Amino acid sequence: MEELKILIVEDDKGKRDDYSRFIKAYNLDKEDCNIIEEFGVDKNDAIDKLKNPENKFDGAIVDLDLEGSGGTDSSGNEVVTEIKENLRFPTFVITGTPQNLSKELNVPSTIFGVFERDDVDLDNVFDRFYEIKRTGILNLLNRNGRIEELIQNIFWNHISTSLDNWTQDRKRTSKEKEDSLLRYTILHMLEYLDEKNYHPSEFYITKPIKESIYTGDIVEYDGSRYIVLTPSCDIVLRDDGSRNTRRILFCKIKGLSDEVKNYELLKNDTGKSNGNRLRLNRFVGNNSGGNFHFIPKHNEIEAGLIDFQDKTTVSVATVERKLDNKECVRLATVSMPFLKDIISRYSNYYARQGSPDFDVDEIFESLFE
Repeated sequence: MEELKILIVEDDKGKRDDYSRFIKAYNLDKEDCNIIEEFGVDKNDAIDKLKNPENKFDGAIVDLDLEGSGGTDSSGNEVVTEIKENLRFPTFVITGTPQNLSKELNVPSTIFGVFERDDVDLDNVFDRFYEIKRTGILNLLNRNGRIEELIQNIFWNHISTSLDNWTQDRKRTSKEKEDSLLRYTILHMLEYLDEKNYHPSEFYITKPIKESIYTGDIVEYDGSRYIVLTPSCDIVLRDDGSRNTRRILFCKIKGLSDEVKNYELLKNDTGKSNGNRLRLNRFVGNNSGGNFHFIPKHNEIEAGLIDFQDKTTVSVATVERKLDNKECVRLATVSMPFLKDIISRYSNYYARQGSPDFDVDEIFESLFE
């Protein structure tokens, strides 16, 4: 059974009683979920509980008016700020004054939302807590989660044995050494992970993290989608604002229906042995020919095929101007190791030598003379 501890920040005792009754009924209805509620009766009480390292919450519900002032108080914003700045779990604001939520805090997502008290569906809210918990993200990123354990282990068992290489480095600045150690730490974390059963969403980093266009970016440009395949050593933006390349290499991403015969005939219930589905599988497995590479669907990003034969280069100045004017949009970045695989296949495609063709009939005859 999945157990969830939810902090409910509500000053009104009647409403706290309503939450308790709802949660009791919810738990009776859910065989595989048990909600444990803890109340914060005002701003200070809630923040004290959030700061207490012994408390490990799986979610929070926050009212904005925590002084019963009839809507003039909005101290719940301070509670939400404490969570967003220092903690990592889903938080939903349920209030009679949603307009009082601070603008900078009101960024709706899977893990944050604001609801009008009279219209909220509590079943839906608590179902969302449960669904998020089941992903395992809280076990990874919550207080004392798996990542904290990994960092602790890496610090004492790995970095401790090689840190002298950085302490004795007189060539790099402190910032450069810090960035180097961050990469080194992340590489160690990756070594602890099983590389089986990747989720399609792992393919992308959304939104792109680097400040300027970079290798692996998926962009929308002149009405089509492309992936940037300029080598990173050339495209990287240097301190003086220059790059080692004058032009950026774009490879076009085509829709599946453009290249996969009878793609429009496929449906969710198409059988696994269906010829059209088997044809699609060859594209998905990158076994359809060397010039295509499959990219999966993710949120607003549609699945597609990188066509290594359909490529173009655009001047850096033009790309940067169009980015500034929103005529070119960076949609996502392909993550490692998927990007390495794409670059490797692109390189292999153009490095292949081929061989002279034999007359197959002549060869056949020679084998059986």
